[in-house]
Amino acid sequence: MIKRELPKERPNDFARVLPDVEKIVNEVKNRGDQALIEFEQKFDKIKLSSITLQKVEELASQVDSNLKEAIDVIYSQIYEFNALIKPPNIIGGGNNGVDYGVIWKSVEKIGIYVPGGDKAYPSTLLMAGVPAVVAGVNEIYVSTPPNKITPAIAYIGLKLNVKEIYTIGGAQAIAALAYGTETVKKVDKIVGPGNIYVQAAKYLVSRDVAIDGIEGPTELVIIADETANPNHIVLDLKAQAEHGKFTFLVLLSNSDRIIDFVSKELEQDENTYYLIKVSDIDEAITLANEIAPEHLSLHVSNAKTHLDKVKNAGAVTLGSTPPAIIDYSAGPNHILPTNKWAKVRGGISVYDYIKMVMYASSTNPDKKIIEASKVLAKYEGFEFHANSIGVRYG
Repeated sequence: MIKRELPKERPNDFARVLPDVEKIVNEVKNRGDQALIEFEQKFDKIKLSSITLQKVEELASQVDSNLKEAIDVIYSQIYEFNALIKPPNIIGGGNNGVDYGVIWKSVEKIGIYVPGGDKAYPSTLLMAGVPAVVAGVNEIYVSTPPNKITPAIAYIGLKLNVKEIYTIGGAQAIAALAYGTETVKKVDKIVGPGNIYVQAAKYLVSRDVAIDGIEGPTELVIIADETANPNHIVLDLKAQAEHGKFTFLVLLSNSDRIIDFVSKELEQDENTYYLIKVSDIDEAITLANEIAPEHLSLHVSNAKTHLDKVKNAGAVTLGSTPPAIIDYSAGPNHILPTNKWAKVRGGISVYDYIKMVMYASSTNPDKKIIEASKVLAKYEGFEFHANSIGVRYG
């Protein structure tokens, strides 16, 4: 289906499922393992013999050799990207007689949710797990639906040195990671995509545990000029449409030829595509910044010269680079913000697993620093704050 105007808002049934998901979360919180077993029987039609995956090494040994090699290559690429952007400690800076700096510490325990749906998604475990390894996270736990645990998932789990893999899917998995059960370990932060029930659960437990964000459905905005290859545009749109019927797919172009070609190719497609004519590339980028998409493709000549104009996007591909390569092997992450969250945050990276610890030390700070502190503390009515500073430095 082709549409020529952008929707005023994107469809979101998030609120509709919150009451049901809250019941699931509370059941797991209160009843632990027994609730998990019952929900897996109810939702996945599987009677669990164990909540924790057994014989991980044996399962991992069954991974296909070609797939194993692909996993190793992608693992290395994601690792190198995150190692590049990992910030250094800053020790020994200072001003006005105060020594200050920053040290970075990793989150201690994380839970990764790997969704199921129609297929298994080992790429998601790589995307969520490798940055955590770079960050130095000590304990990584994984949960995924029991019918989606494959040799590839097990092999990646071993590469990541995952402590345990849980055979739990859906909202109940998120609740278990958030609050812990007799078997599932309570974590400090939960990351990973999933369906609307999973995202609703993440939203609900975020009162008690950190989350990466609310991800989904998939979004792609392509900006194309006359130099773009229309066949590539069609492929890129259809590639992201594979994520499901709610995928938000947009083409912004100043070329009638491009728009007409794409329209003819996709007019019989069951997915919805928004094909919008713009006056120039700057107008397209302005629109894209307002949309703040998960994926943005700058399919234009001299794409890098336009990159600085992009303010809001989860990940950007330049020129003829396919957005799908970010989904797998480019290095940047495919767990990206959606629903305009790209206005305030980016995709999963090493930064999601580290936290800044700031420090200050001074034996002889400049007098103006001391006086400024005392004046402001007294103005705010905090006499003991002022006194604790004054008694040391005068």
